[in-house]
Amino acid sequence: MVEFEQQLLDEYFHEHRSKITKTLVKIIAVFLLMSTVWNILFELFDMPYSRANIVILLICLGILLTLFVLTYLVKINSIIQQFLLLIYCACLIICLYFGSGYTESWSFFLIMPLLAGIYGERKLLLYYSVIGGLLLTLLSVQFPISTYVADGIDISNRILMYIILATFSFFLLNTFKIIYKKQVDIVTKSMEKTIEQVVNSFIVSIEAKDLYTFGHSERVSKYAIEVGKNLPQYQDEKELRKLRLSGLLHDIGKINIPETILTKSGKLSAEEFNIIKTHPVVGARMVEKIEGLQELKDGVLYHHERWDGNGYPTKRKGVDIPLCARILAIVDAFDAMTSNRSYRSQISFEEAFKQLLDGKGTQFDPELIEVVATLQLNFKKVYNESNDPIKEFETLTDLM
Repeated sequence: MVEFEQQLLDEYFHEHRSKITKTLVKIIAVFLLMSTVWNILFELFDMPYSRANIVILLICLGILLTLFVLTYLVKINSIIQQFLLLIYCACLIICLYFGSGYTESWSFFLIMPLLAGIYGERKLLLYYSVIGGLLLTLLSVQFPISTYVADGIDISNRILMYIILATFSFFLLNTFKIIYKKQVDIVTKSMEKTIEQVVNSFIVSIEAKDLYTFGHSERVSKYAIEVGKNLPQYQDEKELRKLRLSGLLHDIGKINIPETILTKSGKLSAEEFNIIKTHPVVGARMVEKIEGLQELKDGVLYHHERWDGNGYPTKRKGVDIPLCARILAIVDAFDAMTSNRSYRSQISFEEAFKQLLDGKGTQFDPELIEVVATLQLNFKKVYNESNDPIKEFETLTDLM
């Protein structure tokens, strides 16, 4: 599920950004505090070991403490926190450049790509590395703070050193990205496994209420996959998995339907049929409350809608019905026709397939029916495998 994995990744990066920002604020605060105390001691004892501007250090420390309070007491978006800190760092480096008063003051700019790289975001590293490089070049040329005037070779070496460190930070960033991706993959796979177990539990619960529909959800999902594999929208493996799970859970709302109605041998009364028609809404409410299943809501809610608008529960029509639901409507009807039910016997594969084609443009999406018309052999294979008693038993034991 692409959206779910992306959401997981976004949440991970949001938490990561916030933690990194707060950690860097602490580190910089300690650095400034130690530098300030260090230089104040030299001033108090009149020792000629410092040329730093204590006032600049105190001002920078005060601004940082304000930023520290903001990040802890005020709810600020992690991206804004990140932006504020890096802008502060750029300004701090400039202040240190002018306030330190020694030859190697330019080297403070080497910190810039390292700080940006720690966040693990390529664009961020690129932007702030360029900013730091431009500031280093400008200040080295216009304000060569030194006991001697820097010549062209000095400036060239400074820029080269900066490029080397920025490149190192880029490789470091890629390493971080690999670690993040592996962590997200581990969490995603664990979540997917849990979701599969939840889905299987639901299927057992549904089909235990009505022996006539045993295997229905599994067959619907298989037919849906055959259709999905022939559509451009489902070429991504994760989208195809989403369609499969939608097929498995499309009837989950029937848990709420009394068994006396589900297994009734005669025709349903109007009241009983109205109860049956509640299952898409009940099912949709169930899946939207379960982490990782929310994306299946459309398939569950709209799989009984018709192309001509005469379906239920919302009477949507045409392309207003989500694609996954239009697919499920076709394969659900096909499996229902080719299965024994309490109120009627199954019809032949050939007759059921013909009825699908006859429903083109009325009950079913005409474009999807054109695709289905080319998949008769694929459907036949699923049909034959699903009607194998041994395979049915294996499916049951897998679910258990």
